[in-house]
Amino acid sequence: MSLLLLKVLLLVLVAIAAYTDWKWRIIPNRLNLLMFCTGVAGGVLAHRLLESVCGAALGLALGLLPALILRVPVLAGIGGGDLKMMAALGAWYGPYDLLWVLAAGSVLAVAGGLANLARSGKLLLWVYLFPVRGRERFDEEVLPFGVYLAAGVYLVEAAKILLAGGLVK
Repeated sequence: MSLLLLKVLLLVLVAIAAYTDWKWRIIPNRLNLLMFCTGVAGGVLAHRLLESVCGAALGLALGLLPALILRVPVLAGIGGGDLKMMAALGAWYGPYDLLWVLAAGSVLAVAGGLANLARSGKLLLWVYLFPVRGRERFDEEVLPFGVYLAAGVYLVEAAKILLAGGLVK
């Protein structure tokens, strides 16, 4: 299987993950495992297996970092499916490009969250209550991060096409 076919498969899997996260707030383990396996296979085909493994480790570490710093349970914020998706995307992109995917996805998630709060009329209330520990979360604060990760993937791929001239390095 060529690297281009694997990349197309990744883009399809990412779209499915975004849909399931948006619709049901879950990214199935099998889907994440398939993304991870195709990422490792892509790393083998491109002779970048170490980069794939390091990217997967970085994706998992960056997902766990907020929980470790803020001392909150992982499932209180980012979900387990999102963590696994970040690790799977790390296997695909390696450490450097994964940071671009996560940065784009995070910026879009913040913008989406603020837009949800503004649309519901709760933005100013959220600004005042943000520093209060133990407060109840607004429904508008809970976002399907997998959707924004997927958007980050598509933005990075679009940038690669525009800047480098193709889907595959």
